[in-house]
Parts: sequence; C-alpha cells; structure tokens
Amino acid sequence: MTIEALNNSEATVDWLFSIGEGRGLPAVDGLLAVDGYDPKGRSPEEVAIMEKAHSYGARAVFFEAERHGRSPIAQAFIFESTDELDDARFAELHKRLWSWGGVPLVYRAAPGCIQLFRCAHEPDFVGSGDVAVCRPIRTLLIGAKIAAEEIWWDAARIRNGTIWDDPDTCKLMLSAQKAAHRTLVEEVRALAKQLAERRLLAPRLRRRLLILSLLIAYLEERSVLQPADFGKAREGASRFFEILGDGAALVTLLEALEERFNGNIFRLTDEERAALAESTELASYARLVEGYEDSSGQLSLWRLYSFRDLPVELISNIYQLFVKDASSSIYTPPALVRLMLEEALGWDRLDKLMAGDGVILDPACGSGVFLVEAYRRLVLHWRWRNNWARPGIDELRPLLQRVHGIDLEEGAVELAAFSLCLSLCDALQPEEIRSSVKLFPPLANVTLHHSCFFEAKAKGMINAPVTAIIGNPPFESSLTTDGAKQSYAAYTQAHGALADKQLAYLFLHDAMEMLTPEGVIAMVEPSGFLYNQHALAFRRTFFTRWKVREILDFVSVRGLFKKGEADPKIVVVIAEAATPAPDSRLLHAVFRRNGRATAEQGFDIDYYDLHWLRNTDAEQSRDVWRANLLGGSRVRALIERLRNYPTLKDFARKRGWDFGEGYIAGLKGISRPADHLVGKALLPTEALSENGIDAQLFETVPNQPIKDTKRTARFTPPFLLIKENEDLHHALWTGHYLTYKHRIVGFAAGQKELSRLAEIEDWLRRERTVLKAFVAAVSASLFVQRATAILSADILALPYPEDGDLDLSQNERIVAEDIVDHQRDFIRLGTAAPVMRKASAEALDAFDEVFTSQLNAIYTRKPVHALQSQQWSGAICRPYVFGDGAVDWSDANELRNYLDALLHERRGSGLTVTRITRLYDKGFVFLLKPDRHRYWTRSIALRDADDVLADLRAQGF
Repeated sequence: MTIEALNNSEATVDWLFSIGEGRGLPAVDGLLAVDGYDPKGRSPEEVAIMEKAHSYGARAVFFEAERHGRSPIAQAFIFESTDELDDARFAELHKRLWSWGGVPLVYRAAPGCIQLFRCAHEPDFVGSGDVAVCRPIRTLLIGAKIAAEEIWWDAARIRNGTIWDDPDTCKLMLSAQKAAHRTLVEEVRALAKQLAERRLLAPRLRRRLLILSLLIAYLEERSVLQPADFGKAREGASRFFEILGDGAALVTLLEALEERFNGNIFRLTDEERAALAESTELASYARLVEGYEDSSGQLSLWRLYSFRDLPVELISNIYQLFVKDASSSIYTPPALVRLMLEEALGWDRLDKLMAGDGVILDPACGSGVFLVEAYRRLVLHWRWRNNWARPGIDELRPLLQRVHGIDLEEGAVELAAFSLCLSLCDALQPEEIRSSVKLFPPLANVTLHHSCFFEAKAKGMINAPVTAIIGNPPFESSLTTDGAKQSYAAYTQAHGALADKQLAYLFLHDAMEMLTPEGVIAMVEPSGFLYNQHALAFRRTFFTRWKVREILDFVSVRGLFKKGEADPKIVVVIAEAATPAPDSRLLHAVFRRNGRATAEQGFDIDYYDLHWLRNTDAEQSRDVWRANLLGGSRVRALIERLRNYPTLKDFARKRGWDFGEGYIAGLKGISRPADHLVGKALLPTEALSENGIDAQLFETVPNQPIKDTKRTARFTPPFLLIKENEDLHHALWTGHYLTYKHRIVGFAAGQKELSRLAEIEDWLRRERTVLKAFVAAVSASLFVQRATAILSADILALPYPEDGDLDLSQNERIVAEDIVDHQRDFIRLGTAAPVMRKASAEALDAFDEVFTSQLNAIYTRKPVHALQSQQWSGAICRPYVFGDGAVDWSDANELRNYLDALLHERRGSGLTVTRITRLYDKGFVFLLKPDRHRYWTRSIALRDADDVLADLRAQGF
C-alpha cells in the first residue's frame, strides 16, 4: 500500500527522508548510527543489537526508551537503498531478518521514498516460486500526507512505545502465530506428525534424523559445512539432502562429523548404524523431509527460513517437540525466557558468579531453552568485561561448564546438549568452527543429568555451588517419582500439607534449599501460588523463609503457555536465599495483555502496574494480589473494609434459611433418590440473566442420574436466586416449585421471610456495582480459572450489614465503578478492551474533576484548576495550576518545547523518552501520559493525586 495524501505530517517522517536523501543521520532520540558506534559505557544488550545490525548492513537502529531500569529495546533497523542492495538482494535480506525476528520493523530509505517491512508477522517476501520478492507492507512517497492511524512513521511514538498501544497497529505489524518463531515450531511439529503417520523408520531413529537435519541445516547455511564435506561422504554430493537418502553415505557423514566435533552429538549407536545401512525407507524419508511444504503450500520448510539466522533458543524450542511426552510439551516464548534471565541475572550478579565457581541450574531443563539463554548471557557478560573482544574456544568451553540441567525425560539431556552445542557455534565465526578439533565437550552426565530433580538433589549430582536456578517446572498435582514422594513427605513433616500436591511448588521449595547463600531463583509457577487460597500456607512459609525480590504476574496475559483448550496462567517468583529483613519490600509487577505480549515480542510494564509491598503484607494478606491486579492499594483498602461486615451467609444462617447451590447432575451409576426433582420445573442457568428470570425458557428435570439432590426446601419458594457470574444476576421467585442447578445459589426463606428476601434483592440491585467489584477482588475463580464465572463461596461472602448500609465514601465508589467498568475487561482483553481506546474529552474532564478535588481538599487557599490540555505523538499533557499562574505557552508545540527543556534540565533526558511523568514548575503541575483511556480513569486520578500530594509534601509545599 502506498500512501498518497491525507494530512500534513512532514516533520513526523523527516527523519527517514533525511536518511534516504543522504542528508546524514538526524539527531533523533533513540536513533543510533551503526558506523562509528562506540560501545564504551553502553549496555551489553544494546551493543549486541548494534553488532547484529552491522552484520546485516543496517545504517541505523531505532531503540525504544528504557523503562524502569530495563535496557532500551530495538524496534527497527534502518537501511539505505543502494545499487548494491537492489530489490532482489533486499528481499533475501528481509527473509533473513524475518527468520531472526530480533526487530519488528525494518525501514528502507531511498531518495523520495520510504519502504516499511515487517519482521514479526507473516513472510511478506514469499512469491510464486522459490525466489524471495521485495514486498513492503507500506510505502511512503515524499510530499505525501500521512493519515492519523499511520503512526509507524512517527519517531516519537516509536521512542516512547505508544506505537504499540494502538490495537490496529499491533494487528497489522505483529503476529505470534504468523511470525517465524511460532510458524517454524508448528511446521516441524506437522512434519514430525506426517513422518510418524507414514511410519518411516523406527520412532527414535526418525526423531533423531529430523533433529540432526535441523542442526546440519544450520551448520550448512553458516558455511561451517561446505560442499566438500558432503562430497567426502558421497561422490558428487554438495548438499546434505543429497546424503540423507543414502544410508551408507549418511553413516559416513555422521561418523566424520562426530570425529570432528565430538560431544556425542552426531554419534550413532550400533543399532542405528545398522538400521541406516540396511533401510529401504530412508530415500522416502529424505524426499518427504526435503520436499515438505509449509502449511500454505508455498515454499518448502527448508527454503522459507534462513537457518543461519534463526535464534538458537528457537531451535531449542523446536527440540522440545521431541521429548518423550511431546503431547504435553509447552513452547516457552523466548521473550519470557529473556525477561526471567534479565531480572534474575543482572550484570552485577554475573560479576559475582564469575568471580567464584558457581553455576546456573535448570532443574527441569527439557530441551535447554533456559540454559541456552543463560549461556548466551554469560558469553555477552564475558565480552562486556573484556572490552568487547570475541571469545575463542578456550574461553567458551569453560563458560559452557557454568550451565547445568536436570531432566526426567530420557531424550531431554540429548536435546539440551544439541542446543548448547549450537550456542557454542553461534558464538564463533564459521572459519573458527571449521578449523576446530573436537569442538563440543561432553555434557551428558557432566553438566546435564538424566534424573528426577529430587533424586539428583538427594544424591548430590550437582557438585558445584549452585548460585542461580532458572526454569519452568511441571505443573502437576501428582507426585510422579519416588524422589518427589520422599521430598513431599519431608515437606509435610516440616511444614504441613502442600497445596494440591502441586509439583511446581515442591520444585520451588527444594530448589531454594539448593542455592548458596544469597543465590537467586527465577521460577515459573502456577498462578495459584498467588491466587489460590489453598496455597496460602505454602506462600506464607515461603515468604517467611526467603527474601522474595519480585513476583512477575502474567495472569492478564492470555495464551502465554496455551496448549489445546488449556490456557494455564502463570507467575514468576524471583527470590534470594536469604532471610527477609523485618522492613524488606518486594515488587509485584502486573504485566498486561497488549499487542507486543500477544505477539511474543516482549512484555511491557507501566508505572501503574508496579506495586511495592511490605514483606509482612505479602505473607499475611489474602487480598493484596488481586487488589494489585485491579488497581492497587485503594482497592485493597476497600475490600479489607468490606470484609469486616457480616456476610450474606452469616445473615442466612442466623435466620435459619436453607441456602446454597442447586442440584448437581450425576454420571451413569452415580445417583441418589430424587423424586423431589425428576419431572419438576427446571430453571436453566442461562435463563437467569441481568433481566431476571425468563420463564419462557423453563424446562423439566429429566429422569437421569443426579449426584447431589439437595433438600426439597432448597427449591420451595419464595427464594432469592443469584447466578455464579461476575455480574451477580439475581431474581426473587415467588411462584411455583422450581428447581435449578449448581451454577445458581439460592436462599429459600419461607413466606414469613418474604419481605426480608425482597429487601436483600433490592439491596443487591442498589449496591450492584460495589458488590461486583468485591467479587472481582476476592473470587478465587474469576480471571484465573474462568473468564466470568465465580464460585458459590464468593456469593456467600458478600458483605451484608443488616441495615444494608455499606457506608461507602465517594472515592470508594469511584474505585468500585472503575473495577466494574474498566478493570475486569482490561484483565481479560488487554489492548482490545474499551479502556485502551483513546481517552475522550468526557473521560479527561471526569479525570480533572476527581484529581483537582483531591488536591483542593488539602490546598484550599490556592485551589488547583485544570488548563487546556495538549496532545502529541500518542501522549496527552494535562497542565494544572495553583491559583492564577501565568501561562508561558500558546499551543502544543510551545508547551512541548517548554517541557522538553524542563526535562533535560531536571533529568537529563528529553520528552520523547518520557512515557509517564509528573513535572512541577512555578506553581504548575504537568501530567504527561499516553493517550489511552486506561491512563485517565477516575481511579487513576485518585492515585495521581496521592502521588502529587506526596511529592508536594516532600518538597515542603
């Protein structure tokens, strides 16, 4: 698509035209030139990206500004269009960049023309044949006007990250399911399935050859293996696929590679050697593997991807498909792996690790995804501390001894060894690999152990001091090994029962005990660690014993580990092997479902989702975690106050009512006498809605097994019904005998209590908003297990003072209303939620009213009032003034320049770096935030007012 005309935005895109016209690299925050780049004093992550850009021939790299201490993230490579880089060559380059997937955007600048290519979506370079085609997703001609939605040309929006706040931009530019990282995994999965269905070769040999094909494709494309290597195995052969179908030649090649590389990577057993030599199926196997087309039926698997550019961690994830229990193997997004390693193993901590003899351990390593990233980080650290020299084999091998893994699956150790040897290759130049002798050290039974983790711990298999543990243990509510059973018995003896017999909790407990003093763990855990009340005892014990540093909460991020219909929600626990100090605090970081997270490009965190807790609160409070999920401390204060009231259950019990869920249908052979149900009128659960009971949908209870019949009184009117739904659909029924099922809670009271039931029904309607908010904040089911369903316990726990007065303040009602109107959908839908649309004028006015009223309750002599707001580059600036301050600007540009100068003066960084900030100057308060409604709700106004008041008190104002 070529943009021809809309509105005047020349300044927005001039940075790109300046490059295309040879005017040099403009001075734009975040835009770094590749040539002449000086790594001194720069972060290792940035240097690594700049080196990658240099290897691809990029002119510049555009980085998003750092957030909350994390390194800046590269968003785009910029190339100049030259004679040497014509359309055909650039199409091949696009294919390589897409396979790598390290930046989502690529710009190609030519005189008068800018092309935009996407690298985190479908392969736009695919043509009708095997030749890649140059096909930009957007083209901009000089002089053209840019539509408001074409935000990818705006340098400021790329720099402050608001480009990815826009759902339409994310949909166009990002797709996990269509990008190389996910599609290759799925294509290999489909190929393996097809090979299995054809029953070509024995299962183990079939799997091993496919793994070796991936490894050799990588080595071949990197020019480590050259035509002569294949010619030695079979006369006239110059490619691996000319060898694969010839058993004798394949054996010769693999034996030569094992002799050359060592490490048992290419080693064949006697049985495998004989099977290959005698196989009559190998030629068919080779034809199917080489000719396999991708799911679109276009390019073959081997021609669609550039294997030399695929990240090693992706190949490791592919190997995860080949573990014994492949049906339950889970693709771990590389972005999550990187985040966990960054948080747990900062560069200072790696300094300490390398100063001693400590190692990094993954206790359930699978194919080595975490180990690969840990090794890459160790190599990067070595280079950083050695003035960016490139390590040789003698430096890389010892670093490989620093990463250890344990896994119960028979093939996992072999696969992890493959992955780590690839990582070793990735750190070397092709000529270094070609000239090496016995490159791969043996890893099996040295640093990689085939064992149950608990048995390995008991037997002391890891001899070196373990200073860091990283991993994603199995989520199973069963003890699958003798070692796990023994560990569970020891745990229960010391601490009592373990919630749900959850194996992941046991991994966390035992792993902490393996760490050296001050060692660190970063481990994926089920969301129940925070949100399941059954885990409260385990959580309290853990927080009491260990110094928990961070909890990374991904409950809002759907599909992170989705497999089939299952979508397990997770958190990441980061803790140190030390006793927490009495005044210690921890960070609860709530990640949201946005376009970048959904596309597995990374995880963003904003100021309003960072919640610092006292360790004692983390130990004792049952409400703090869900309160943070819904907004923070004001939510928690509201819920804890409401918990002090008697409950609906207390009231019903005091009055002697029959209350609880309806009957539960049984399975064949599981039934009880149910004459008071069978043949009676039945209210289907869906017939109770926000409009009450729809009698037209009544049914009759069929004569089928009923497991839990309840008593006749439960279904005898009058009764009040409340549906187990987040919106608490309810109705008072005074008609005929009526049955209902277990997703409805009933309160049957008798005719004398009808007026009481009516009072409660009226109260439910009158206080519906705060009650819905209460349920959202206390339900163990909502958001974590089910999207909108709640539990009967949540209904019975509703706060109910007998006079019906909850004594709510206006601020508390604001908090409750925002939970119901915005937060619930935001948790479920993320960027697609209505609150992630641009803030309307009405929303901004409502924000102002709350914000100023809070400040004016304190500052009465010079009340605060709002000034005209301004908008630019995905951001809104709301100025406020105490009293009658004089305005020093007349429009958005003048205000922008004013704030930019102020930020440079106060913080040494400009406006484009800033995403959320509060600024104070000469009686003015400036709030600068993204333009999405989420940042301008009334409950956020309360939080901003709290922060401003704290700032002003600190300034003595």
